[in-house]
Amino acid sequence: MKTTVNNVTTKGRSTLLMLLLLVPMLAMAQEYPSKDKLRPVDEMRLKVQYNVDFHYSKEKPEKVKRDVMYTEIGNKVCHSYIEREWKNEVKFNRNYENDGKRGTNAFFALYSNIGEVFVGYPKGKNTVIYSLDVLGTFKYEEPTAKLRWTITEEKLDTLDYHCTMAVCKYAGREYRAWFTEEIPVSYGPWKLCGLPGLIIKAETVDGEYRFVLGGIETVKTPADISLWKRDFISTSKKKVRKQEKLLLSRPDAVLDQMGIGYGAVSYDGSKPKFKFFTYDNPLEID
Repeated sequence: MKTTVNNVTTKGRSTLLMLLLLVPMLAMAQEYPSKDKLRPVDEMRLKVQYNVDFHYSKEKPEKVKRDVMYTEIGNKVCHSYIEREWKNEVKFNRNYENDGKRGTNAFFALYSNIGEVFVGYPKGKNTVIYSLDVLGTFKYEEPTAKLRWTITEEKLDTLDYHCTMAVCKYAGREYRAWFTEEIPVSYGPWKLCGLPGLIIKAETVDGEYRFVLGGIETVKTPADISLWKRDFISTSKKKVRKQEKLLLSRPDAVLDQMGIGYGAVSYDGSKPKFKFFTYDNPLEID
């Protein structure tokens, strides 16, 4: 028998904390901006780490990269972000404060650009933030998706949790996720939420993206889920996708547009063509 789920209410806070006494702890260090640049949006209850594997090139499907995602879970808001993207944004903002220039990573490796997501903030919406390298930091709001999960009878014991599989479609991809009711919060990585338990593992059916639990940290002292107030470029999702596509497929064109010179010189004095890291397989395709 299959069950379709739209909205789920979580169980009590005391039950959650009691269950989490058995969950392996994970120390997660993060560099935060100063408090005057943070806007608290919820009280943090859990901090979850996911390992993210993704195939960034359609032309070379054997190429796989790994990132680390942190998901901060509160009473009403869930905040997810990629560790390297966050650290990169901290560096870019320092550069901008020092000399008015953000800098670029296009010479080495652009990141996964999964983005920073606040599910449920403001109420009924998501706030989505993209750090698009030298182009700046973009922000838009969208309605929180009511994911139509279909819960199957398939079970899986993984990472010491008893899990059930559910499937849904979102943003052009089909997902299967394994959740555990042993941790009764209806959140998971990125925008994947709405199941009657924490998502332990999620993947696209085509295998191009995978999120796997790496660790859980209970929040023992009061801490906030906060939005870092930056010089955002407020825009729409459609416009962000257009800029993202240009950056990830033609970083050379972006650098030309910004007036940033580049080139490579070999030991014999010749100037071979500079090869950039490119990326043509974003997580959201619709």
